[in-house]
Order: sequence, then structure tokens, then C-alpha cells
Amino acid sequence: MRIISQDGTLDMPYEEVIIQRFRSRIYFLNKNLTGVESLTDDMRIAEYSTEEKAKKAMEMLRDAYIGTPIVMQNVDISEDVAREFERLKKCGIMVQTENQPSKIECISNAIFQFPAEEELE
Repeated sequence: MRIISQDGTLDMPYEEVIIQRFRSRIYFLNKNLTGVESLTDDMRIAEYSTEEKAKKAMEMLRDAYIGTPIVMQNVDISEDVAREFERLKKCGIMVQTENQPSKIECISNAIFQFPAEEELE
């Protein structure tokens, strides 16, 4: 999944960064960096007027990530797996096709952009 900053100037892979909320601001950290002394404006990807709005934006990010679609081709799933998909609210597409191998694939080309201040209540 790609993460886009609030102003659209930063675009990063969610799986390769750490997203951190500090009060009413949201920052990213590269997982490969060590010894980062403090959060800087260069790392800021969103800013809100209240801490509650920043928390809401982080919840929206998590919801977008767990809502990543899964495609299953010629796969039988158990009732337990079906319940887990429902619990996680995952979107799924199941396909039965002749003469095709079984496969399970996560569609990871989703994009999340942090919302503007006025988009949050």
C-alpha cells in the first residue's frame, strides 16, 4: 500500500516505513534509519488542529490497510477462515476456474492519502 502525505508531496510504501503520531502531527520514519534524535518537519506527513483528529486519521490509515482486497482462485476456505475475513472486514474475491492453479493474492496497490483538516469531524 502507498501512503501519500496530506499535502501530496510525499509518497511512500507503507510496508517500509513507520508511521507515528505525536500529539496532533503524524510523521514517518524509515525503518532502516537508526539513532534518529527527533522528529523533524521533513518527516511530517500530516498535521491537524487537535490530537483527536490526528488519532482519527491514524484509524483511517489502519482501516485502509486491513481492507486490502484478497483474491482467491480455486481455493476452498474453512468456516474459521471465512469468520476471520468477516472479523477483519477484508474484501475478498473468490474465483472458480477450470484448469487453473490455486492461488491466494493480496492486492497491495492500494493508496491512502492523509485527509485534509476539513475532511475530519
